[in-house]
Amino acid sequence: MEGTVVKNKRVRKGAGIPDSPEASPQYARSLIEASLDPFVTISPEGKITDVNEATVKVTGIPRSKLIGTDFSDYFTEPDEARRGYERVFAKSYVTDYPLTIRHRDGRLTSVLYNASVYLDPQGRVLGVFAAARDVTAQRQAEAKVAEQRSREEHQARELERLAELERFQKLTVGRELKMIELKKEIDELRQEVEKLRQGGPGGRATS
Repeated sequence: MEGTVVKNKRVRKGAGIPDSPEASPQYARSLIEASLDPFVTISPEGKITDVNEATVKVTGIPRSKLIGTDFSDYFTEPDEARRGYERVFAKSYVTDYPLTIRHRDGRLTSVLYNASVYLDPQGRVLGVFAAARDVTAQRQAEAKVAEQRSREEHQARELERLAELERFQKLTVGRELKMIELKKEIDELRQEVEKLRQGGPGGRATS
């Protein structure tokens, strides 16, 4: 099921597949139990009509208590979940729709949903098949890469700041040395001026 979407699945006569809307959930259940990914069917009203064991595990809630409840109730962002299945009913399918499932103990699972509508023999929409691909490990790896990149960028900024401080220190020290040299020159000039006032290089005072 990973990465695949069956668009506009139609429940047809023949091949032992029931053609009545009442029997179609049994057919849908046989399909979803074959998937190792969390798999649900959703009614046009947004209610869960069937789930597989993978959905039970990822939510921590028994199948009997999931069926009949709002599909959007089991996500960290219910409004996004609602918009997702409404988009399926409007456009017949969605691919790689990102959501986060919340387990009853608080554990979170990042998933990408692939979903499509399924129809009765008359072409009427019965509901939505939705399969969730667990991408938690991928998201965690991406987060680690982003964290490492952030650390490297921070380190680069700190090294640049250190380099700027070193340049400023050298400039300051250079100015201080120049000030010392200038002060020394001023002192020497003052001494020469004082000698001249006292009578020149020989030291005789002027009248």
